[in-house]
Amino acid sequence: MTYSRRVIFLVLLGYLLTACGQETTLPISTSTPISEAVISSQASQIPTQETTKPQIANIITTSPDESYIIACQFPELALLDGKSGAKISDLNLGYSACQRNIRWSQDNLYAIVVDQDGTLHQWQVNGSQPAKLDVNIDFEANRHTGNTVTITAWSDDGNYLAIFKECKTYVTQPFGGSLLQNPLTVGDGCVGGFRWATNNLLMVETPSSYIFYQVPTGVNVGHWSRIEGCIEEVPSISPDQHWMVFHQCDTTPHFNSPPVDQYAIANLEQGDVQVFSSTPGNYIDFIGWKDDGAEFYFISRSFNPDSKPDPRTPFGLLALDPKTGAIKKLFEQVWFVAFNKDLSWAFVVFPAQNEDGTIRLDGGLWQVGTDELKNKQVMDNSDRIRVNGERDQNFHAHVALMSPTGKYLGYSSTFPRLRPAAWSYDNKHIALINADRQLVTIDLQGNVQIVTKLEGAGAGIYGDVAWSHDDKFIIQGEKVFPVE
Repeated sequence: MTYSRRVIFLVLLGYLLTACGQETTLPISTSTPISEAVISSQASQIPTQETTKPQIANIITTSPDESYIIACQFPELALLDGKSGAKISDLNLGYSACQRNIRWSQDNLYAIVVDQDGTLHQWQVNGSQPAKLDVNIDFEANRHTGNTVTITAWSDDGNYLAIFKECKTYVTQPFGGSLLQNPLTVGDGCVGGFRWATNNLLMVETPSSYIFYQVPTGVNVGHWSRIEGCIEEVPSISPDQHWMVFHQCDTTPHFNSPPVDQYAIANLEQGDVQVFSSTPGNYIDFIGWKDDGAEFYFISRSFNPDSKPDPRTPFGLLALDPKTGAIKKLFEQVWFVAFNKDLSWAFVVFPAQNEDGTIRLDGGLWQVGTDELKNKQVMDNSDRIRVNGERDQNFHAHVALMSPTGKYLGYSSTFPRLRPAAWSYDNKHIALINADRQLVTIDLQGNVQIVTKLEGAGAGIYGDVAWSHDDKFIIQGEKVFPVE
């Protein structure tokens, strides 16, 4: 008797299912071929691993290894076996809704549940009842107001828990550590809120600023002011979260204290802070970090016609080594720069002198680490450019204010940090508008393509261009121009 390959396959499948301890409803026949329609219908009846998982409603969280589940079974929280769905234990907090402030230990042996009044419960998976965790913080209700509400925030790695209660901010370690029984008290007085900027950097909001505290030392490593006057740069945290560069600006003397305008770098692992520039009028633009956090790029330039640079930060494009504190000059007298994604190429803009003694702005494509400038362009040759960057008028630009965690915080007008060129998405071309109002592109070899001549007056450095996502078009205002 001749067997079809399909029938042989089904026979083998039946043996395999039986060997694995699973039943099969397939009526395997060795004599009559089975139609594809029947096979399809019967194959759908084979139990799968997915269908054997317990169907549990209102799951709140699952342990890292998926062995345990905490679900809302109103009005209780229930700890369930992740495979069978059987209840192990429960926790009734007496609320009208199940609360969800829960974190698991990495060894999957217990979870930490934070009550709405801030009380911590340790919930073990061995069937014992959840127990209150003593973190040496007073969570009793205020005897005058009856207030029991607290604000809590976990660090991303789950190591630290920040707790705000009755105008006090604490940091503890619910999974064990030096801060478990000796919580850290951070700051002084009531706050508007807080969030974790990194795993060991707590950003606390006050009426006038955001204050950054290193944990576990509790050291205030810097702040970001929200008051009017000198507008501070948004603090910049390295990709590895080991460093933060920030601008401290207070130009209004008070209590017989001199004004402060300085730039510093904080070691976020140890809490050390080092000032690297503090000369008034030496204005610094934060550019960004290399992907490995080995260098921080920034521009140092004069804020006023008679400004002098701090000896540590000469005017130009500079790089700071966070480990050594050394600063090296990358390009002299740069005012504005547009880096590509990996900070390996940049379009730099710098002042140059005309034959009649006036000042213009030139720009060119530059590869980091070289002295070569490809295809220099005149970016602005108007009479508004003066020595040391003083202008006939202020060109205020709206700057998005973002927290180190990327949260939107608002807008402000400040001394402009102009973007002189736009990089394509493939990181191989830039687009810019030169002083002749030509919209041009330049590739990494220095080849120039004139896309169009724009109407109107004014230097292109104060305009705005962008690429389409496929790099086939350049967008300028409401107009779109194809690129060959």
